[in-house]
Amino acid sequence: MKITKINLISFSIIFILFFSKTVSAASWFGDDDKDIIWQGAPNHYFKYADQDDSKSGKNDHPIRLDEEDIIEALSALEYTDTNLLGKETIISVFSYSQVRLLAEYLFKGFGKAKPDQDIIFVIGGKSSKLIVIKEKTFTAGRAFYKDGKLNIILGEYNRARNTAFERVVDPGDTGDIAYSFDFGSRGSKSNNFKYSIDDIEGVEQKTSKGKPRLDWLEIDIKLAAEANLAKKNEKKNPGLNQDRALKLEAAKLAKQRREMRAEMARLRKDMSKQNNASSTTRSIEERITTLDELLAKELISKEEYAVKRKEILNDI
Repeated sequence: MKITKINLISFSIIFILFFSKTVSAASWFGDDDKDIIWQGAPNHYFKYADQDDSKSGKNDHPIRLDEEDIIEALSALEYTDTNLLGKETIISVFSYSQVRLLAEYLFKGFGKAKPDQDIIFVIGGKSSKLIVIKEKTFTAGRAFYKDGKLNIILGEYNRARNTAFERVVDPGDTGDIAYSFDFGSRGSKSNNFKYSIDDIEGVEQKTSKGKPRLDWLEIDIKLAAEANLAKKNEKKNPGLNQDRALKLEAAKLAKQRREMRAEMARLRKDMSKQNNASSTTRSIEERITTLDELLAKELISKEEYAVKRKEILNDI
């Protein structure tokens, strides 16, 4: 039987891509269910994963966050893109549906996450290919909560689907093709997110070795949520600009007061320990001095002195 040229080409494409990193059947069929927080499709999920780098210390997990605050904070993430004609457009990092998914499953995941676990995720989206054409994309990353901030590292951002490959491997469009993704890393930056986040209170891009990591977002959820709400209120009522500034300043002062109270509580606890230790030391010294005076005045015998001195020392 003759193999047509087209069939031979199709077979070659399948063979090459099957063993490439484009697709990984194990990521869909071989996962342990206990790690999955939610999965809607082979390339649409949230799950637990071991920390990629233990040198940075344990995460602050488990932790209960406010889901609505997460929504507001993530909605605040925007960047300015400039097209070939020089026109600037403000673009949200995540779409509305992506924000809702991230908020829901990070909220649930962080509530049960272990200190040595991150949450990795893949979420679908759409990006403009031409003026009116939208292509389906994937965004993948890892998230963890540490030092009072939500950290999101974007390993892939708006990665286009390989539709030509999918038509060959999955002609029936069953949707069972699982891609392999870069979830981002603490140790090395990804160049798949190349934008500077527009200035917003509570949001920073990580600085590592003196250089910004555009792919690593550090978010003070409460502060960013307050800033985004104030920004939206200002758009509705331009006269609220001063009120917005006051609210942001109040939010920053409230955070500083919380941190100060926590630090004062820690200092009081340390001082209390030191005072207790000092008090115990003085008490023992005074008792032994008294005992020495009683022996010197021959008010107690040497045997009684030895027994009592041993009792005092045993209290240390």
